[in-house]
Amino acid sequence: MARRLLIVDDEETLTFSLYQSFILSKKDYEVATASSGEEALDKMSSAPFDLIITDIFMPGISGIDLLKKVKSDYPATEVIVMTAYGSDEKKDEVAGLGAKHYVEKPFEMKAVREMVFNILG
Repeated sequence: MARRLLIVDDEETLTFSLYQSFILSKKDYEVATASSGEEALDKMSSAPFDLIITDIFMPGISGIDLLKKVKSDYPATEVIVMTAYGSDEKKDEVAGLGAKHYVEKPFEMKAVREMVFNILG
């Protein structure tokens, strides 16, 4: 069965670039996108994902609130948090909430792909 990956960011260009990167990776992943935390939770409720990559700052539900909800309701789902407004405090906060990785934008697409491959196999 294909591993399921959800990319959550209100920045369409980045979401599309990440989506394309995984679709073209020749891995057997089912890749979906969401432009908000609310949309991500809606998609999770119909079929959980193995991994979520989420931005922190989005309208509505933030990536931090999404991380909390996912870890509460879907503890087996891994989460990678990304942000353009990085700080040691945010890094420590998301690690304490159970995020697998913390990535600051801009990032190397290859580095994020490797993180995902290591998590999903």
